[in-house]
Amino acid sequence: MPTKTNIPTSKLKRSTLTGITAARIGAKHVGYKARSLVMKKKNEPASRLRHEEEIAELVFSVLTKLRGTALKVSQILSMEADILPVSIREKLKEACYQVPPINRALVRKQFIQEFYKTPSELFHHFDSQAFAAASIGQVHRATTHKGASVAVKVQYPGISASIESDLRIIETLFSALSASSDLLPQKNVLSITMNEMQDRLREEVDYHVEADNIKWFQDNVKIPGVRIPSVAEELSSKRILSLEMLDGLHLPEWLATHPSQQQRDQVGQKLFDYFWYCALDLRRINADLHPGNFLVLSDGNLGALDFGCVRSLGQEFISSFVKLIPALVDTFHNGGSSETLLKVYQSLKVISETVSLDQFKQEIQASIEPFGRWLCEAYASEEFDFQDKQPCPGRPSEDSRALVKFLNGFHQEQLCFDRAHLGLMNLLTDIGAVVKTDWMKFHNI
Repeated sequence: MPTKTNIPTSKLKRSTLTGITAARIGAKHVGYKARSLVMKKKNEPASRLRHEEEIAELVFSVLTKLRGTALKVSQILSMEADILPVSIREKLKEACYQVPPINRALVRKQFIQEFYKTPSELFHHFDSQAFAAASIGQVHRATTHKGASVAVKVQYPGISASIESDLRIIETLFSALSASSDLLPQKNVLSITMNEMQDRLREEVDYHVEADNIKWFQDNVKIPGVRIPSVAEELSSKRILSLEMLDGLHLPEWLATHPSQQQRDQVGQKLFDYFWYCALDLRRINADLHPGNFLVLSDGNLGALDFGCVRSLGQEFISSFVKLIPALVDTFHNGGSSETLLKVYQSLKVISETVSLDQFKQEIQASIEPFGRWLCEAYASEEFDFQDKQPCPGRPSEDSRALVKFLNGFHQEQLCFDRAHLGLMNLLTDIGAVVKTDWMKFHNI
């Protein structure tokens, strides 16, 4: 477990910490550029990798100290293949399930503020040492006075009050990263992400909302092999959430036990079915599909955790999206007509209705083809081996900036859906599962 740490709560302290880190990033980049001028060409790849790893350490360090909005952004960036290089994304993945815990005095203070009681009064036993920590809270093991084992999530102090200011602080940090290191080329992606995160974080900081989400999914998820923990309502509040303790391992820990291919396939299929069942049948998804939010249980089933970021999907969006994957497969794998694909992108509001088929074929299609092929390759056959999944090429590159003039927008829920879908692809690739990819079996329209 990482070393305990206090959280800087004042805007001045948080801004100062970010400013110092931004300056250090700039200084490192200046040094890297100076070394590059005299470096032999054959040594450039290794030197750049070391440089990116050093930047990753700096970024991860400041984000884990700020927590809250800052750490949530790192989770998203770890899944967005087109924002940061792989060395940085791999480092930021640690934010998904393992960061330094706050000290026991702050934990005790939160309980007194929420319940007017200490943990020792509320529980038969409460482990003051957190066993997991995430973006806006950390988790403790406890036993109720009735003998039930529970996981108690305690929100970090000052999170709800710092959302807006933190977003501005982190935008400053990553703008500095972009300007000084060229590792964050697409500023518009970050800006859009920040706007979406502000809306979702307002919900996430209220654990009453998460408790309601958990109960809703418990009542409505009707597929086998997926388990959702129950809420201990009498031990939960706006900033403390007590849940049934599930016996299992987070996905990275489980993979470290070297499960068989059959076990990997079974877990991967459960993940795949769970996502598409929620998206198409329930039309409500957990937008944070990252390693820290799933457990492989001792009985082989899948435990789904953390329902703070939940997104409803409108019928208009679903009706348009279910046409996208078949259109991508037809265009990029089967050599079919581009006309259908253009119409789908227009129905998704991504491309303006004024774009002609000739414009699409001549100025847009080539730019979206690498990502389009990557997105649909798992759906081009009835079964797909994710050990063969290629790295995500990202959205259109800097060489395709002409494409931007044709972008029209998107459905409001698309950002969360895309993030969750990309998270699913990443998880299945990490697991290396062979999955039956008949996603349309859950489409009930």
